Amino acid sequence: MTETLPRLLLRLSEAGDPAILWGRQAAPHAGRDFERLLDHGVLVEQAPATEWDVCPACDCGLDARPIHQVNGRHIAVCPTDRRSDVILGDDDLRSFRIHPPSLVREIAMASGFDDEPSPVTAGVWHLGETSAQRALFLALSRDAVLQPGLIGLMRAVVGSSPISVIAPAMAADDLAHFVEAGIAIAATADCLGNADAVGFAIDLSMLESAATFEPHLVIFRQSQRVILGGGEIHIPQQPFNLLVKLAEAAATRKGYLTPQDIEADNSGRSAGDLIRDLRNALHDDQKTLIRTRQSPTRYFLGLAPERFDLRP
Repeated sequence: MTETLPRLLLRLSEAGDPAILWGRQAAPHAGRDFERLLDHGVLVEQAPATEWDVCPACDCGLDARPIHQVNGRHIAVCPTDRRSDVILGDDDLRSFRIHPPSLVREIAMASGFDDEPSPVTAGVWHLGETSAQRALFLALSRDAVLQPGLIGLMRAVVGSSPISVIAPAMAADDLAHFVEAGIAIAATADCLGNADAVGFAIDLSMLESAATFEPHLVIFRQSQRVILGGGEIHIPQQPFNLLVKLAEAAATRKGYLTPQDIEADNSGRSAGDLIRDLRNALHDDQKTLIRTRQSPTRYFLGLAPERFDLRP
């Protein structure tokens, strides 16, 4: 079966920019859809090739061999053995550069996102929010999704909202880095460019099925155990009770505790002292797990509902 044009462009893009589609690869896809991608700037035709790869076992010392026109034919000339000359067709001389921002815009439009995709960093875009209220990002290349600091950059864009990322397949160790941060990763090949999909539209059913991961924070009421980021930590009684109350509040429409809510169950201790004890127990130095809003003061759990689990 011929590879779909969307899947071909996405596969070529995985190696990074510039990604080149050669005329021989493009030939089976000639037609209205291909011309539309040219019109939309997804594909940009380059100047005809003037060089060709050297023979696999050649020792001529050239990086590439020149293309000459001989008797109306294009020939990649081998300088040491004429029998290794290659006769080229017109498609062999054509090439198209894949323009990443335009490709991502095509994907966003086909998938029903109304806003222009916004670049987060090189090779990574924020597409918008899915119907399941997950912030969706797209990384075209392997290098892009593995950039240092990407998780922090995405969090800066969407705050505590749950995140899904479409990216090329990656090694288990790299994948675990995202899963531990509560970020769902969907492989590009699973949800984009499938033969039964429409054009560049994202298969949202595949995307949502990939959005499964262990909660970042698990609280066991009866045994007073806390699992944070996959590791168990000990929390003293009063801070533990406060953590339970914050988790309970996060599941309600109110979503937060006031200092009065906290101090009502802890006579003689201020809300600020108890919050500080809880942050110390959680090693929450950056105040990202337990957050504070001022005027008036309110405390809340800095995790989306699916990133924590309050159990019996």
